[in-house]
Amino acid sequence: MFGRVDKNKTEHRQLIDSIHIEEIIEDKIKECQRENERCMTSESNRLRTLYGDEAVDRILQRLSKRRYQGNKYHEKRVNQAIDLLEELTKTSDSSIT
Repeated sequence: MFGRVDKNKTEHRQLIDSIHIEEIIEDKIKECQRENERCMTSESNRLRTLYGDEAVDRILQRLSKRRYQGNKYHEKRVNQAIDLLEELTKTSDSSIT
């Protein structure tokens, strides 16, 4: 009776707390990136002392992965646009000759 805790509620609360903490860390890192165009070492060190190394590393890796995937998507769109322009110039050249 006493000392019994529902494991599901505890695990759910821990999950919600960790998600909330990750959102806070991500917001602070993004704010630092907007101000300084990168995440400053002093800011990441301060976050590491507050929230722990693992959480900050996980967020930095996630943001890096997003940035990398976003760049790949942008490169793909640019390449598609260049290919389209090349095709248009080829068709216009062939119609002229």
